Amino acid sequence: MADSEQLDVLEKRIESLEQIVFGCAEKDALYPKCIESLVEINNKLSTAITGKKRIPKAFSKVSDLKMCLDPAYSDELTLSESAKTDTVLAEEEFLKQQAARLDTMQQLEEMIDSEHIKAVPKFSSKLHELSQIHINQQDQAALVTEDVQKLLDSYNTIVSFI
Repeated sequence: MADSEQLDVLEKRIESLEQIVFGCAEKDALYPKCIESLVEINNKLSTAITGKKRIPKAFSKVSDLKMCLDPAYSDELTLSESAKTDTVLAEEEFLKQQAARLDTMQQLEEMIDSEHIKAVPKFSSKLHELSQIHINQQDQAALVTEDVQKLLDSYNTIVSFI
């Protein structure tokens, strides 16, 4: 039951993302098919490397290279079980904090899915206008501050002469 609810929530999120990305356009009509593009690129790569002996050898060693560059693989080779245990125990407090934060995020998930948050894109243009007004008002306030400073300087000069 909970899995189907999670699946429904996930499908709704994907639909909202598609709506944001594609808008009113039909998503399958205007955009190239991903698989077709990948097949075309693969065919071009295959034709480019035919007849060359070193490139297929390099491609065959890519998986070995990825394995060697993986930090977990080097840890597996160099760390003993007791060292791994000590590492986990040293990070125990950090892991507890992260778990608590994850619990908090899961509790606040319903707020993220609220209608108020979903309506944010609708108000982005209005927010931009308000930001521009705010920036203009800050500039005007800076000018007024400068004018007041000049007036105070003039006043102080006159008072000191009297």
